Parts: sequence; C-alpha cells; structure tokens
Amino acid sequence: MIPSKVTLGNRPESPTTARELDFDDEPQEPGVASGGHPASVGEPGEDVAPPKPPRPLSPRLQAENTLREAFPSIDAAVVKAVLTASGGKVEPAFNALLGMIDNWSNIGSIQ
Repeated sequence: MIPSKVTLGNRPESPTTARELDFDDEPQEPGVASGGHPASVGEPGEDVAPPKPPRPLSPRLQAENTLREAFPSIDAAVVKAVLTASGGKVEPAFNALLGMIDNWSNIGSIQ
C-alpha cells in the first residue's frame, strides 16, 4: 500500500505546502501587484531592453555609400547619377567614376 502523504519524521510540514494553494479568480486593479502594492515599472536597477538595431540599408543605398567612400572628392549627386545610369550596379558605376577622375587629373596636367 502507498501512503497518501509522505512525512519526514516528526517535523511539521512547510506552511506553503500544509494548505491548498488559493488561486483567486477575483479581478485585480491594473498596475497593482497581488500584495496590494502598486506594481513597479522602470525602477532603477531593473533590466531595460536594449534599443532596436538600425534597419539594414537598401541595396541601392549601400551601393551609394560604397561609391561615396571610394570617391570622396566626387559630389554625392554625381555619384547618385552615375549609379542610376549604371542600372544600380556598383562595378560599372565604379569604373565610370574612376574614368571621370582619370579624365579630371589629365585635364589638370594639360593646363
């Protein structure tokens, strides 16, 4: 036969397990913890979620940024126009911008 209750010697049972748990079905006020104290929101020392990471750039914007970094002396509007003329592809735009710089340096050496 299996005993219905296992006891450890003559020690009294813990107060938390000596009685059945009482689960309230009563509605609580919003913002009030079960002890009747207001719930704490944003207390110092409480973990705060980190900020969301920035959204990834569109491929078009990434290409523009890459070309601007490679050719800082060329106006951003020119970089954008060359990229548009190249169908948004970085390699042909890079070659076109490189050709522009080569032409500008040849013009400067002629004068």
